[in-house]
Amino acid sequence: MFNDYLHNPDCYFRLERSFYEFFRLEAQTNKIDIKEFKAPYYNTTFSNGTPFMDGNPIFSARNEANGQILRVILDQDTDELVSYRDKELGCELVVIGNVNLLEEIKRKIAEWTKIQ
Repeated sequence: MFNDYLHNPDCYFRLERSFYEFFRLEAQTNKIDIKEFKAPYYNTTFSNGTPFMDGNPIFSARNEANGQILRVILDQDTDELVSYRDKELGCELVVIGNVNLLEEIKRKIAEWTKIQ
């Protein structure tokens, strides 16, 4: 469904939007006030406003109350889902996977949302 996201701007924006819509639904399900989050958290545009559209990150959110950050990166060169805590920030969970792992990535987003 989103396999052409790196070459098709419409597909990229639909994919990006699907992550944010999923996040909103998860927050709603867990009775979390979405206003507690800054999403997207990371800037994904050049200084002239042109979007990067490289999947790094495709989704990001920061819990403004506790400082916890989630960053999701799509990387077509990886075949399995990887997640780790960023050593530099300590408060950031990074999830990396390819577009074929969307359901697993969304499970990680759901898990992160539940602990907020």
